[in-house]
Amino acid sequence: MRNFLYRDLEGILSCAVSRSGSLQAPILCLILCLSMAACADMSDQPEVTPSRYAPPSVDQQWTPAPALSNAYRLPVRATGEQPQIPTSANGQNYDLAGLIDVALRNNPQTRTAWESSRVAAANYGASRAPYYPLLGAESDNGYQRTMIELPNTAGALKQWQADPFVSLTYTLLDFGRRHSSSEVARNQLIATNFAFNRSIQTVVFNTQTAFYSLDAAQAAVIAAEQNLELAQTDFEAVNQRVNLGLATAPQLLLAKERVAQSRFDLANAHLLVHDAQAQLAVALGVPANDVLRVQGLENQRVPESLNAAVDQLITQARSERPDLAAQVANVQASYAQVERAQSEFYPTVGLSADYGENLWSFNFYSPRTVNVAFPQYSALVTLKWDIFTGFKRINDVRAAEANRKVQRAQLDTLEISTVAEVWRAYFEFESSRSKYDFAD
Repeated sequence: MRNFLYRDLEGILSCAVSRSGSLQAPILCLILCLSMAACADMSDQPEVTPSRYAPPSVDQQWTPAPALSNAYRLPVRATGEQPQIPTSANGQNYDLAGLIDVALRNNPQTRTAWESSRVAAANYGASRAPYYPLLGAESDNGYQRTMIELPNTAGALKQWQADPFVSLTYTLLDFGRRHSSSEVARNQLIATNFAFNRSIQTVVFNTQTAFYSLDAAQAAVIAAEQNLELAQTDFEAVNQRVNLGLATAPQLLLAKERVAQSRFDLANAHLLVHDAQAQLAVALGVPANDVLRVQGLENQRVPESLNAAVDQLITQARSERPDLAAQVANVQASYAQVERAQSEFYPTVGLSADYGENLWSFNFYSPRTVNVAFPQYSALVTLKWDIFTGFKRINDVRAAEANRKVQRAQLDTLEISTVAEVWRAYFEFESSRSKYDFAD
């Protein structure tokens, strides 16, 4: 492509120089150079060669251009943006309540949900805007020079012009459009707020789970260390009996195997501790390489029961779970979306008023100068009705009704999952309580 363009430009340049002389040759050379440079740059543009911006092949990684090498790295936070993350250097041992407080202040999940609620609140406020009149102003200002042909001569119209204009519009009747849009935004805000409540519960639950998992892993390390000590003691005793002729070599090998197995179990227990520390760090929203020290559960009393039957807990979960309430709000929003789609079949009636000035000053062809100022204003009742929209409104209603059924089905799915979670957790507790009694 560039070769063809270069030959065309060379031909144009030689023709122009031969016809116009050497005066225009420098200008044409400059144009030629700029055209060549522009063409070279165009070959790198994504609209010309988009494949240059994709991975080169199926087996090679994509490498960003040098100018973008640092554009997608994690940004360095300013001093005021650094979260106040506690560290283990302060020497404090955190109990479960202290860890939950740290998690609620530092976990990004709660901040994300909170900002999402603020976005939904702003969208709800924006949905109320159509209830207010719309006021606008505009003005076209400038200078214009126009040539006008006249018999045996030509005239020049030189004109300064300004058109300040103020308009006011207000919707009187829209057959439920504003109300439905506002209801959609309001229910979406409610759903987002319930989702924020659920995120707090999730952070607390994940912190509790990680806390108990870490304590169990640390207890497993203590048990593995004691088993290793017992296995070593047993090995030494068997070794002494072998030396005295009171035990056989296979018995010694079996004792040695128990020592090796105990060391293996101890290493695995240490690994489980590190995994639990990483899980706790994620729940707290702190770096995993500086895990906070926690207090053990040696003195904590295990609850005897949940003080409620499983059916009562299921009923409580169905009435109090924020994620269920959020999905109910989504269902309500889907009903409002159906009403919004149906209202598009009706017209809108409104008021429109405007006032402006046409200010201009011109002189034509010589000495005569005219200054004019004309006011312009109107007051109208407007009616807008789309008679036919290519079946768009019908399909919008169909889509809204299908989405309403989707939201309802998701609510049913979430309700079934909630009942199953409570059922499973209830009997897991009962089983764990029995296991604890047997182990004790």
